Amino acid sequence: MTESVLAKWLAHLEVQHPKTIDLGLERTREVADRLGLLAPHCKTITVAGTNGKGTCVAALDALLRAQPGAVGLYTSPHLLRYNERIVINGEPAGDDDIVAAFRAIEVARSDISLSYFEFSTLAALWLFRRAGVAWQILEVGLGGRLDAVNIIDADGCVITSIGLDHIEWLGDTRELIAIEKAGVARNGRPVIIAESEQPETLRPTLEAIGADVFCINSEWRLTNNILTMPDGRVVTLPVPMGLQPQNLGAAVVALHSLGVDDPHKTTRQSLNSVRLAGRQQRFCWRARDVWCDVAHNLESVSALVVALEAAPSKTPCHAVFAGMSDKPLHAMITAIGPLVDHWHLPPLTGISRAASPSSVEALLEKSNSRCYESIDGLAQYLLEITEVDDRIVVFGSFVTVGALLAQFNEHSLGANPQLSAGAEVNESYK
Repeated sequence: MTESVLAKWLAHLEVQHPKTIDLGLERTREVADRLGLLAPHCKTITVAGTNGKGTCVAALDALLRAQPGAVGLYTSPHLLRYNERIVINGEPAGDDDIVAAFRAIEVARSDISLSYFEFSTLAALWLFRRAGVAWQILEVGLGGRLDAVNIIDADGCVITSIGLDHIEWLGDTRELIAIEKAGVARNGRPVIIAESEQPETLRPTLEAIGADVFCINSEWRLTNNILTMPDGRVVTLPVPMGLQPQNLGAAVVALHSLGVDDPHKTTRQSLNSVRLAGRQQRFCWRARDVWCDVAHNLESVSALVVALEAAPSKTPCHAVFAGMSDKPLHAMITAIGPLVDHWHLPPLTGISRAASPSSVEALLEKSNSRCYESIDGLAQYLLEITEVDDRIVVFGSFVTVGALLAQFNEHSLGANPQLSAGAEVNESYK
């Protein structure tokens, strides 16, 4: 089967539902029931949060793959290929498999309309059941309580952080958003909280649900990468570049709460192998110091700033930025602005929520910026206008980072650096 068949399906899914985002579980649950996807067949962990979900999912995957049985991951969005959203034992689902899942869902749904994300969620669940996975890790797309993955009663869940994001759907305060994210928890089942300064509504909401709460700085602690487990045992956490230790620690605590108890050596080896493309991903490209980060809200941009300041550069910094208009763009730009010498502002064509380059430029205090009519070919242009050792920082959205990663791959010297797999370098960075 050619890739164009999957591409046609994806194009169809983008337009067949009247709303891009349509929170609610009724339609998805009904189709899942018709497909026989609701009855438990494996252990499920649901991961919610504003930032850090990807790190936690990757850590859970690394830890569980040291155990018997297959592991399925469902994440979103993707960087380069849709197939990245559905992974079994480290391998993205093939085109044929995804199309087979789509066809089964299309038959089962009959006259029920499903959004792109709902279709994707059902496809992941269908493929995980067919593969007979022992564990499925489901990343929440938006919120929690009404997100499509919440049709599954998770055996345990993690809430990584809570920020002001998607306020038009979730509420305009952290306290309201916390209630939505807490909705992934279940009575009598563990929920791990990875944020030390969580909203006041979070724990009471979880306790009202009846969940067993394991909160950082309370039931478990993390000090200088030393994790103190709920039972008092101590684990030293390796923290690969670009990943936050509290999200790795939450993964360890989550599995412990579900009876998965790795020897400490295995835990360290598993976490040390975690790589996540597009999360403070630093590599040397054509002798340029490149950072790619899917930082798309104030909290994640602030974390990127901390990382950049910890690795100061004496050469000019070129920032490539494109994001969504419903984000706090001015605050994000203000946070990173002092580190940037030149701004490059491409459009995100075809995305209605995207901020236009001119609207972003109007927020800049410095005038050293350029707007582009297309993101295509931007890497080649950056190569022409930058010098050896200059810094290039790409951030703002998955679409922005994915587009530039693909272009960096295309214009790399020598062997393919496989940046989409999370490789840190294609030439040894010095």
